[in-house]
Amino acid sequence: MFRMTSSDARLVMFLFIMSFTVLSTQTGPDVHLKTFCSNNALNYTRNSAFENNLKIVLKRLPSITSLTGFNYTFFGEASAEVYGQALCRGDVSSSACRTCVEKASKQIFNDCISRGEAIIWYELCQVHYSFQNMTSLSVYAGKYLDRDSKEKSVSDQVHFLKFSKYLMTNLSNEAAFNPFNMFATGKINFSRSKTIFAHVQYTRDIRPHECLKCLKSAITDLEGCCSSRKGGMVLSRNCNVRFELYQFYNVSKHLSSPTSRGRKWKAGKVACVVFIPITVLAIVIGSCIVFLRHKRRKETDVERSHLALLQELANPRGVTITEEGQFFYDA
Repeated sequence: MFRMTSSDARLVMFLFIMSFTVLSTQTGPDVHLKTFCSNNALNYTRNSAFENNLKIVLKRLPSITSLTGFNYTFFGEASAEVYGQALCRGDVSSSACRTCVEKASKQIFNDCISRGEAIIWYELCQVHYSFQNMTSLSVYAGKYLDRDSKEKSVSDQVHFLKFSKYLMTNLSNEAAFNPFNMFATGKINFSRSKTIFAHVQYTRDIRPHECLKCLKSAITDLEGCCSSRKGGMVLSRNCNVRFELYQFYNVSKHLSSPTSRGRKWKAGKVACVVFIPITVLAIVIGSCIVFLRHKRRKETDVERSHLALLQELANPRGVTITEEGQFFYDA
């Protein structure tokens, strides 16, 4: 019979605590990133019909969002109508999603009292409400985080930018045409000991080409603020992008898409992006040369056959027919 010693028990307890700690960092209590209360929106008065409708919309968001990862709803009529939207990061569990949206909904109401439009971002989710239909609001307006400027710089900035941009571009193309949760994660080794981890995501109320446009703008802003730093994030109304030198997402908790799990991009692919088109072009050019030479040779042979036939017609030879029916050309 196996007996567990006190040292074995301590080891098991240590491993259990460590595994719980790792899980908590990925799906546990969320962190508030930024709140934006619009100054251009129509303000509402306290205890008005708009405020009551806003409370109803914010209360509706958590339950459905926790099941699907995204929710868009509205309530009210005419000038008191309120539109609400919630999005959870594609790698979090349903319970963590619900907890985040509930927390964000309470905070956005308190932070932006009397504002007719506002959006709040957390580590794992975002909540947005407005007095107007948000499906028609696809104008990009990226938001930086104060912590981006505090990130340390990398040593080889040119090399780092090339690999990070390659990774983010590929993830954007993958997310834009992902029919599930419009979310993609991935990583790439840019040195023997260092790896870039990244994620991109957009809300599900915009079309793929609008998604790509939003993500490209966000990546451009990300390059402007953080191309030489060890981490960065850009937030917007419809899309978010982020990269770090550590794995900040959970590859085993994607909400609804088996295809959006973290992908590892090979460093060699960066070179292939340039090498493959050149190789293909060389093959195409070579094939064209061989085809043209073969065609020219064939045309020459046909011309020769026609010339020989004309010569024979111009100088006909005599033909002798034997009794057995055989033909012989006279010399």
